[in-house]
Amino acid sequence: INNAKEYIDDNFTGGIKIEDAAREACMSNFHFLRLFKKVFGETPYQYITSKRIDKAFGLILRSEMPITEVCFEVGFSSLSSFSWLFKQKYGMSPDAMRSSYNAFGEKLASFKK
Repeated sequence: INNAKEYIDDNFTGGIKIEDAAREACMSNFHFLRLFKKVFGETPYQYITSKRIDKAFGLILRSEMPITEVCFEVGFSSLSSFSWLFKQKYGMSPDAMRSSYNAFGEKLASFKK
Protein backbone atom coordinates (compact mmCIF):
# COMPACT_ATOMS: atom_id res chain seq x y z
CA ILE A 1 0.00 0.00 0.00
CA ASN A 2 2.95 2.33 0.62
CA ASN A 3 4.15 1.75 -2.94
CA ALA A 4 0.77 2.90 -4.19
CA LYS A 5 0.85 5.99 -1.97
CA GLU A 6 4.31 6.86 -3.27
CA TYR A 7 3.03 6.40 -6.82
CA ILE A 8 0.16 8.79 -6.08
CA ASP A 9 2.53 11.30 -4.44
CA ASP A 10 4.74 11.25 -7.53
CA ASN A 11 1.88 11.50 -10.06
CA PHE A 12 -1.05 13.33 -8.43
CA THR A 13 -0.93 16.30 -10.83
CA GLY A 14 -1.36 14.07 -13.87
CA GLY A 15 -4.20 11.93 -15.12
CA ILE A 16 -3.71 9.35 -12.38
CA LYS A 17 -5.96 6.30 -12.36
CA ILE A 18 -6.87 4.17 -9.37
CA GLU A 19 -6.11 1.08 -11.46
CA ASP A 20 -2.48 2.23 -11.81
CA ALA A 21 -2.11 2.82 -8.08
CA ALA A 22 -3.72 -0.56 -7.32
CA ARG A 23 -1.28 -2.20 -9.71
CA GLU A 24 1.62 -0.56 -7.83
CA ALA A 25 0.27 -2.14 -4.66
CA CYS A 26 -0.21 -5.50 -6.43
CA MET A 27 -3.90 -5.53 -5.47
CA SER A 28 -7.27 -5.58 -7.11
CA ASN A 29 -8.97 -2.21 -7.38
CA PHE A 30 -11.58 -3.14 -4.79
CA HIS A 31 -9.05 -4.43 -2.25
CA PHE A 32 -6.78 -1.44 -2.82
CA LEU A 33 -9.61 1.07 -2.27
CA ARG A 34 -10.73 -0.66 0.92
CA LEU A 35 -7.20 -1.00 2.35
CA PHE A 36 -6.14 2.54 1.40
CA LYS A 37 -9.11 4.02 3.26
CA LYS A 38 -8.45 1.79 6.27
CA VAL A 39 -4.75 2.69 6.44
CA PHE A 40 -4.88 6.40 5.54
CA GLY A 41 -8.38 7.38 6.69
CA GLU A 42 -9.52 8.64 3.30
CA THR A 43 -10.12 7.26 -0.16
CA PRO A 44 -7.41 7.56 -2.80
CA TYR A 45 -9.61 10.10 -4.60
CA GLN A 46 -9.88 12.24 -1.45
CA TYR A 47 -6.13 11.96 -0.92
CA ILE A 48 -5.36 13.02 -4.50
CA THR A 49 -7.80 15.93 -4.28
CA SER A 50 -6.26 17.11 -1.01
CA LYS A 51 -2.73 16.94 -2.47
CA ARG A 52 -3.86 18.96 -5.49
CA ILE A 53 -5.56 21.63 -3.37
CA ASP A 54 -2.50 21.93 -1.12
CA LYS A 55 -0.17 22.32 -4.10
CA ALA A 56 -2.52 24.92 -5.59
CA PHE A 57 -2.45 26.84 -2.30
CA GLY A 58 1.33 27.12 -2.54
CA LEU A 59 1.24 28.20 -6.17
CA ILE A 60 -1.42 30.81 -5.48
CA LEU A 61 0.61 32.38 -2.68
CA ARG A 62 4.06 32.07 -4.21
CA SER A 63 3.47 32.88 -7.86
CA GLU A 64 1.64 35.26 -10.14
CA MET A 65 0.34 32.33 -12.19
CA PRO A 66 -3.30 32.92 -13.20
CA ILE A 67 -5.79 30.92 -11.12
CA THR A 68 -7.01 29.05 -14.19
CA GLU A 69 -3.46 27.98 -14.96
CA VAL A 70 -2.94 26.88 -11.34
CA CYS A 71 -6.11 24.80 -11.59
CA PHE A 72 -4.88 22.89 -14.62
CA GLU A 73 -1.26 22.73 -13.39
CA VAL A 74 -2.25 20.75 -10.29
CA GLY A 75 -4.43 18.30 -12.22
CA PHE A 76 -7.99 19.63 -12.11
CA SER A 77 -9.98 19.71 -15.31
CA SER A 78 -12.74 22.03 -14.08
CA LEU A 79 -12.15 25.52 -12.75
CA SER A 80 -15.51 25.58 -10.99
CA SER A 81 -14.91 22.33 -9.08
CA PHE A 82 -11.38 23.46 -8.23
CA SER A 83 -12.65 26.78 -6.87
CA TRP A 84 -15.42 25.09 -4.90
CA LEU A 85 -13.04 22.54 -3.34
CA PHE A 86 -10.49 25.24 -2.56
CA LYS A 87 -13.13 27.33 -0.81
CA GLN A 88 -14.35 24.28 1.13
CA LYS A 89 -10.85 23.71 2.50
CA TYR A 90 -9.61 27.27 3.04
CA GLY A 91 -12.83 29.25 3.53
CA MET A 92 -12.27 31.59 0.61
CA SER A 93 -11.91 31.46 -3.14
CA PRO A 94 -8.46 31.19 -4.73
CA ASP A 95 -8.69 34.81 -5.93
CA ALA A 96 -9.70 36.05 -2.48
CA MET A 97 -6.87 34.05 -0.90
CA ARG A 98 -4.29 35.63 -3.21
CA SER A 99 -5.69 39.12 -2.66
CA SER A 100 -5.70 38.70 1.13
CA TYR A 101 -2.17 37.33 1.11
CA ASN A 102 -0.89 40.16 -1.09
CA ALA A 103 -2.65 42.79 1.02
CA PHE A 104 -1.17 41.30 4.19
CA GLY A 105 2.31 41.30 2.62
CA GLU A 106 1.96 44.95 1.65
CA LYS A 107 0.77 45.88 5.13
CA LEU A 108 3.65 43.96 6.69
CA ALA A 109 6.15 45.66 4.39
CA SER A 110 4.84 49.09 5.42
CA PHE A 111 5.62 48.28 9.08
CA LYS A 112 9.21 47.42 8.22
CA LYS A 113 9.86 50.90 6.81
